[in-house]
Amino acid sequence: MYLADYHTHSRYSFDGSEELETMCEQALRAGLSEIAVTDHMDIYTGFGYGRMIDYDVTCGRPWVMQVKELYEELAEIRDRYAGRLKVKLGSELGQPQVNPAAARKFLSDYQLDFVIGSVHNMEHDLDVYYYDFDKVDGAALFDHYLDWLQEMADTCDFDVMGHITYPLRYLFERTGKRISLEPYEEKLRILFQTLVKSGRGIELNVSGLAKPMQETLPPFSLLCLYRECGGEIITIGSDAHKAQQIGMFQKEGQQMLREAGFSYLTVYTGRKPEFVRL
Repeated sequence: MYLADYHTHSRYSFDGSEELETMCEQALRAGLSEIAVTDHMDIYTGFGYGRMIDYDVTCGRPWVMQVKELYEELAEIRDRYAGRLKVKLGSELGQPQVNPAAARKFLSDYQLDFVIGSVHNMEHDLDVYYYDFDKVDGAALFDHYLDWLQEMADTCDFDVMGHITYPLRYLFERTGKRISLEPYEEKLRILFQTLVKSGRGIELNVSGLAKPMQETLPPFSLLCLYRECGGEIITIGSDAHKAQQIGMFQKEGQQMLREAGFSYLTVYTGRKPEFVRL
């Protein structure tokens, strides 16, 4: 079985802590053939990408990503592990539509293998993580979130769309509530069709299987809908922020893909998809 974890975070990410070498050693122990390091490049309305400021409530100061240093070290690590582990230069590009010029400059400055397009922050550059879910209408929030995903799909450059049910994880963790996805089927169908027509895909983010909701992002029903819409491009990512999480639930994720009607797992080199039979 060919295992490829396409969503991981290192110490260069504001929410990561691991050295790249530590991550690669764990990937080998987990039996992976490939790992994509996709540290956060969240785009903000008022800053160029070289000064990405995050709401760092733990230290009370802005966080600035060392982009040049990350990709220089990643290139060295890639060469060092050649023949044992394929190390891909990636990014999780957050809400690029809020500052298209910054997003375009970042993508032109660095030759990446793989880009996840995600939405974490919406109005006022505030991450959904910080919302007060006791005061939020979860159904309305998810409907609004899908509008942001659609705008990103319509206007931005990325390879796969990340964790498309992101707000629902926190809704459940904070309130214990789940919402039905049936009312959003038409919006999701349009979103998936947009991605398929443009040669892009989605990720199966398996991190939720280790969290209280016990559900992938997106869940199985939406994998089936995506496949029904003609979706073929799909990666599996652990969304690891700690080394021990790298490679988790890869086999379970592949089984889900087979059950949803997929025949291939997608990997990337130089932003070009390659297909590996499940």
